[in-house]
Amino acid sequence: MKWDQHTIRRTFLDYFAKHATMPHREVPSSPIIPTDDPTLLFTNAGMNQFKAALLGQEKREYSRACSVQKCMRVGGKHNDLDAVGRDGRHLTWFEMLGNWSFGDYYKRATIEMAWDLSVNVYGLDADRIYISVYKDDDESYALWRDVIGVPEKRIYRFGDLEQGDDENYWSMGPTGPCGPCTELFFDLGPEGGTGPEDYMGGEGDRYMEFWNNVFMQNNRLDDGTLEPLSQHGVDTGMGLERITMILQGKVTAYETDLFVPIIETIEGMSGATRQHPEQKVDLQVIADHIRSLTFTLSEGGQFSNEGRGYVLRRILRRAVRHGRRIGFEAPFLHRLAPTVAAQFEGVYELPKTVIENTQAALEEEEARFFRTIDRGMGRIYGIIEAKKAAGETRIAGQEAFELYDTYGFPVDLTRIEAETHGFTVDEAGFHAAMEEQRRRSRQAGSFYEDDGGEWQILTDGGGQGFAGYGLQTLDAKVMRWRQSGERVEFILERTPFYAESGGEVADHGRLVGDGFEVAVTDVQSVNGIIHHVGELTAGAVKLDADSVLTAHVDLERRQQKTIHHTATHLLHAALKTIVGEHVQQKGSVVEPDRLRFDFSHHSPLTDAQIAAMEAWVNTRIRRNEAVVKTEGVPLDEAKAQGVVALFGEKYGEVVRTVRAGGDSFELCGGNHTDRTGDIGHLRVTGQSAVSAGVRRIEAVVGHAADALALEERALVRAAADALKTDVARLPQRVEQLLGQVKDLEKALEKARRSGGAVDPDALIADAIDVGGVPLIAAAVEVDARETLAALVDRIRDKRPDAVVVLMAALEDGKVPVIAAVGPQLKKDKRFHAGKIVKAVTAELDGRGGGRPDFAQGGGQSPDKIPAAVQAVPGIVQALAG
Repeated sequence: MKWDQHTIRRTFLDYFAKHATMPHREVPSSPIIPTDDPTLLFTNAGMNQFKAALLGQEKREYSRACSVQKCMRVGGKHNDLDAVGRDGRHLTWFEMLGNWSFGDYYKRATIEMAWDLSVNVYGLDADRIYISVYKDDDESYALWRDVIGVPEKRIYRFGDLEQGDDENYWSMGPTGPCGPCTELFFDLGPEGGTGPEDYMGGEGDRYMEFWNNVFMQNNRLDDGTLEPLSQHGVDTGMGLERITMILQGKVTAYETDLFVPIIETIEGMSGATRQHPEQKVDLQVIADHIRSLTFTLSEGGQFSNEGRGYVLRRILRRAVRHGRRIGFEAPFLHRLAPTVAAQFEGVYELPKTVIENTQAALEEEEARFFRTIDRGMGRIYGIIEAKKAAGETRIAGQEAFELYDTYGFPVDLTRIEAETHGFTVDEAGFHAAMEEQRRRSRQAGSFYEDDGGEWQILTDGGGQGFAGYGLQTLDAKVMRWRQSGERVEFILERTPFYAESGGEVADHGRLVGDGFEVAVTDVQSVNGIIHHVGELTAGAVKLDADSVLTAHVDLERRQQKTIHHTATHLLHAALKTIVGEHVQQKGSVVEPDRLRFDFSHHSPLTDAQIAAMEAWVNTRIRRNEAVVKTEGVPLDEAKAQGVVALFGEKYGEVVRTVRAGGDSFELCGGNHTDRTGDIGHLRVTGQSAVSAGVRRIEAVVGHAADALALEERALVRAAADALKTDVARLPQRVEQLLGQVKDLEKALEKARRSGGAVDPDALIADAIDVGGVPLIAAAVEVDARETLAALVDRIRDKRPDAVVVLMAALEDGKVPVIAAVGPQLKKDKRFHAGKIVKAVTAELDGRGGGRPDFAQGGGQSPDKIPAAVQAVPGIVQALAG
């Protein structure tokens, strides 16, 4: 059978979804950007969306599942970035085929199904399949040997946690569910590799691991300890790219139909070819990275200098560097995004407007980096020239790291440039600086600080979560709690508090217990479990398994953020209506006193567009239309009704819709008003750029808009009072004052041109006697040679018996010098203006001359003006004899 990527995906899902005795629920992929797990930058495994179920903290209506999950691995434990493109198996973005059991089947059924699908359905050669198990997982070893019939010579034991070797003991990350695993490998034969590492368990490519079956039995805590899970689970992952490679008879993923169309497009654009060894790596890196960038940006990812935005920036820069190696001298990645979308047509939804927005963001970021590279080359040359002057021939490790971190230059490119100038690079120092950065990234990568103290567990489980909208008070049992100083954290059986979600900030309020009270200042949902964090304001916390707290929600605060949330929906609709249908929501913040909305657009909004949006929204507010919230709507039915869903967001099979009047219809789980009129009115307060292709608009509504109006009214009245007019005439008064300012500026400019900015009397007062006549010599501040000449004339008119020598430094670096001999000295042949100028300009590295009574010239060295002024008396004295 000829296997293509689409058939391979569908075969896997059908095998489990339609299994005769153990049918699985087919679950869609969750987004690349996790929505409720602060420990992850990107979704890195198929099990991420099932984490709470595997922990036993969430009960689903099914106990078996299968999925094809979009994944990214570019940091932390799964950092594959540096190897991507250089071998045939490491990728940044990939798809993980998986099946899961939540307290249902365990090791035997997992192993039997893995073998059956691999050998009897996909048709893999059983004699080329090798197996690995954790060192003391005797049960799995026996199942492979005795039930499946795999010879012992093809079953290997790996790993030893006690010795720090976690091979065949899988963890999603530094914390979370984990357990021993058994892996299936396929021998690609000598074509896959014949190097020293090409043995079973080695780092070579010949023995390709293609399916990992993890038996979840532990939860790893923040301190590294393992605690048993309340139920056993199964988490398996088969890399689509790897099984496709095997089924299509290839030795690298880049030779499969998952990559070939993309690589062929790049070859056509660049003229590069896979037949060239170095260009092959370049093509593979670009093909991998454009898949990552296309999907992540399409789901709302943004370039930045921190967190996942920094990772995306690194991926783009690495792709651009490899693109330059094959001849691209201008942005090119954005041209590949439609090819990626075409590859996944029918698999993942990538609408045309989404791809267009993604292309625009890519092109803007690419253009910025191409300029950065040019500056980076200048930096390299600057380092080399400085070291040559100092007699050095080695680029320091920290300098190489600066080139990498700031300019995106890999150390190998720095080495190449260095070698062309006879330099070497301290690569050990570079890697030390790199490791230090990774250490800092690991410390900051968890997105939260777990400093809340040790959990006091009163009842197992994570509670039932949010009790429903509109509740102000509720009595609830405490599942667990912890305290550190005055900071207290609770997990309740159920809660009326709305946890921060979808951009809407959390509810605040109070938790009242027997003899104590806590002010709740934050509510967060982590893996579906709602955490209440607050400060102890009275008494001491004492709880047991029967303890009940009374939760009080701050209703005024909730109402204030609620009107801002509904206004955000109307603003979104206004943007689509006035700016264009290409607008997509890229993020939002809804707070009690303001809202912020990020959207895809590539230029600032005009004043007319902003005014039109305000008018559009306020018209809908005045209509006072009903805001209808409907829960339990099947997702397909909501989409058929035209609901606006955030692209890339993971929704369940049933959803909550919010219809605000007749023009806004969205999927949303937040708090909303009952009628649009509850919002009051909306005022836009500003706009800005967030990142490439993403704009931000900020606004206030209701009480906050009223407060802004009062503040602005007070400012206007204060301005009117200061200008001694009334508010109605304030524009005319301002216009009048601006006219006066303009007239004064013209007068000042005229005075400057005539030397009016310099006091000639002050210069005359500083005159000295040389040869029996007054000498006025100075450097002055003027804007032009003509101004200097006019000043000399004014002084000569006031003191016709004097010799005048003035000079000035102009903005263009020139130094005009002008000398004049007063008319009363006309018969005194000792003083010659031309000879004075000639001598003075020589002091300024220039030249000049002229008539006996008036002469001018110019110098080239403004820094020598003080010395030239000091030299004037000596020059005049020498001429006077």
